[in-house]
Amino acid sequence: MENILLFIKDFELGSKVSSICVDYEKNVEFCDENTSPDDFIEKSLFAVIDLDESVFFSVGLISELKRHGIKIIGTMDAVKAKELKKLKSAGCDIVLPRSSLVKNIPKLLKKLIS
Repeated sequence: MENILLFIKDFELGSKVSSICVDYEKNVEFCDENTSPDDFIEKSLFAVIDLDESVFFSVGLISELKRHGIKIIGTMDAVKAKELKKLKSAGCDIVLPRSSLVKNIPKLLKKLIS
């Protein structure tokens, strides 16, 4: 079974995203700032990163996930053009406003997995 990495500290958001992923028969692994990139499971498909959390808003984290071949979905309360350009160049595949993340997870699962 494939894994989804969640770099989300917000309990409500993490619960919603996790629940949808489990409904699509995916394993979910919650990660934090102490998670070593070498611990990422080989079958990790993609990561959802809450970029409003300062510990996760890191070009280094995004680059490391990309190095492991993991697709990256970033989410922010408000997506700003300057930050979007930096995040995309670091390796974010998609950056969404937080308000649309939960409703779009099923579509993203289908798009990024196929």
